[in-house]
Amino acid sequence: MAGTTVSPTDYSQVYQTNKAAQVAPQKTLGQNDFLKLLTVQMQNQDPTNPVDNTKMIADMANFSSLQAMTDLNKTVTSMSQMFKMSQAMQSSSLIGRDIVGPGSKVPLVSGSMPVAIVNLDQPLTDVHAQLRDSSGAVVREYRWDSLPAGQGDLKWDGTDGNGHALNVGTYTLSAWGTDASGARASVGTLVANKVVSVDLSSTGALLNLADGSQTTLDNVQQIR
Repeated sequence: MAGTTVSPTDYSQVYQTNKAAQVAPQKTLGQNDFLKLLTVQMQNQDPTNPVDNTKMIADMANFSSLQAMTDLNKTVTSMSQMFKMSQAMQSSSLIGRDIVGPGSKVPLVSGSMPVAIVNLDQPLTDVHAQLRDSSGAVVREYRWDSLPAGQGDLKWDGTDGNGHALNVGTYTLSAWGTDASGARASVGTLVANKVVSVDLSSTGALLNLADGSQTTLDNVQQIR
């Protein structure tokens, strides 16, 4: 059976390649290199003026601390990269989905129930919530004598105060009430919006919404 012949020249090339890889200089010094240098220094020290043990121990402690900080920095960087990848995967799964988060623009779309939620940080009295059209006119208003802290869905069905269906479009939600001191207090509002795309930035994932705004995963309260 015929075999493959390798010339001496080929062996020489392989040997030279492996040899070059073995003797290639390192770009950084490690702890072992430091200990070798320290050993050589001690072997060649002047007997009449030996190396100060206290200084030697301090140098070793400083080097160990530096090595530990370097290793910790590598670990944190690796964890940060993994977190960004996890955020990217979670964010991409939301494309095409409706999310609920802080906002005031309520899209009224045919065949879809609008989402309008008030979010109270504290109990309030004489609470008002209003929906206005693009011209600023109030089309629907809600009132409560008092509300506890927490979220409350207005369950708006897209009609005005007289039960007439409103035109498709974007409506603005605002709410306020009175706190325990008798001062007027603003009330947070939550709305639903569709995620159309995701941007990956150095600080994390940004969700691009159908109304042209952006938000982060931290602001997502519900997924619909």
